Amino acid sequence: MPIRLHLGLLFLTNILFLLAGFMLGMSTHEALAPDLPAVLQGKFVRFILFGMLPAALGVLLAGVIFRFLITGLCPKCGGRAVYNASRYEKAAFAGRSKVPITYHCHQCGHVHRTNVFPTGPQL
Repeated sequence: MPIRLHLGLLFLTNILFLLAGFMLGMSTHEALAPDLPAVLQGKFVRFILFGMLPAALGVLLAGVIFRFLITGLCPKCGGRAVYNASRYEKAAFAGRSKVPITYHCHQCGHVHRTNVFPTGPQL
């Protein structure tokens, strides 16, 4: 699949898996609510345990699926290009600089920079 399509589907799938994980966790909470021990009766604990944790696991699952199972297509050779998230690198003078999302081809070694910074605008 072309890199633009892969990246768009990755972002869309992250949002869908986040919402699905949250809803699945809350549905599980509704089913288990009468049997919960007294330690888990606090609203904040229930929100973290049944809301945020399943949502975070959903986003992690989407990342694993789109990194290892569904790969992008290398624009140079047509091989498998693996997604690498953006990150910060130590710069020579400025302290830190952002590196955009890149795709690395296993066959030819080509690195495709997407100029997409999901962590925010480049300053």
